Amino acid sequence: MKDLIISVLAVALLIGSWLVFFEYSSDNIDSYAHSIKKEVIPAVEAENWEESRQLLDKIDKDWHSYKKVALLFLDTQTINEIDYSLARAIKYVKAEDVSNSAGELNAIIEQLTFLKKNDEVSAANIL
Repeated sequence: MKDLIISVLAVALLIGSWLVFFEYSSDNIDSYAHSIKKEVIPAVEAENWEESRQLLDKIDKDWHSYKKVALLFLDTQTINEIDYSLARAIKYVKAEDVSNSAGELNAIIEQLTFLKKNDEVSAANIL
């Protein structure tokens, strides 16, 4: 009976940790997507390169601190793809390339949405 109680507590701890992380992750992903969509892309399309660089640098810094924790729970491949896309977007903004910058930023939004939907607790993801 003692082993059963320990096992149940261990599973409850794992599930509880996952639920806390999922809430934290969901908030961060929504924040990144919203910031890119409402702030960065309009700045890129207006060719305001200094503001675009500052906004992307802030997102990049936040992303790298989030990524350290997310790698423990989420799909590494998707996180790496977002990381690569973010690096490309930063380079396109530095090159002052409107179309590639906006395209890569929209791709990041889609990747973030995909990451969030793939890691939700749902019947489709459990089965």
